[in-house]
Amino acid sequence: MTLILSLHPVGQIIAILFACYAAYLGLQRTKSLHFGKTTRFYRERHVITGSIALISMLGGIAAGSIMVNRYLLSPDMSLHVAVAMIILVLGLFGIISGFVLYLIPKQRRLLPAVHGINNLVILLLALVQVVTGIMAYMRYVLHL
Repeated sequence: MTLILSLHPVGQIIAILFACYAAYLGLQRTKSLHFGKTTRFYRERHVITGSIALISMLGGIAAGSIMVNRYLLSPDMSLHVAVAMIILVLGLFGIISGFVLYLIPKQRRLLPAVHGINNLVILLLALVQVVTGIMAYMRYVLHL
C-alpha cells in the first residue's frame, strides 16, 4: 500500500518541476514584454511544459482525493485539501488563459501578466503542498 500511496507525491513533485521550468520560460517572456529586454521566448516549450504541469497538478488533486478516500479513510488533512481546492480553481484559469494566449495570438499585456501571476501563485501554493504533504505522508503512510 505504501507504493500506491507514494504515486501521488512523486507525480506531484514531477508536476512541480515542470511548473518551475514553465515559469522560467514565462519569465523570459515577461522580460521582453514588460521590461524591454531582448530575450528569446520558447513559446511551444512553454505551452507544452505549462500544460503538462497544470494538467498533472489537477489530475494529482483527483488522484490524491481518491487515494485518501480509498486507502486512508478520511484522515485530518484539512489544510492540504483547502490549498488543493485553491490550486484547482487557479489551475483551471491558468489552463484556459494559457490556451487563449496560445490559440488567439496577438499583442497583449494584461492577460499574459494575469496568467503569469496566477501561475506563480499556483507554484507557491504547490510548494506549500509539499510541506503539508510531507507531514501527511509521514503521519498516515509511514506512521511516524
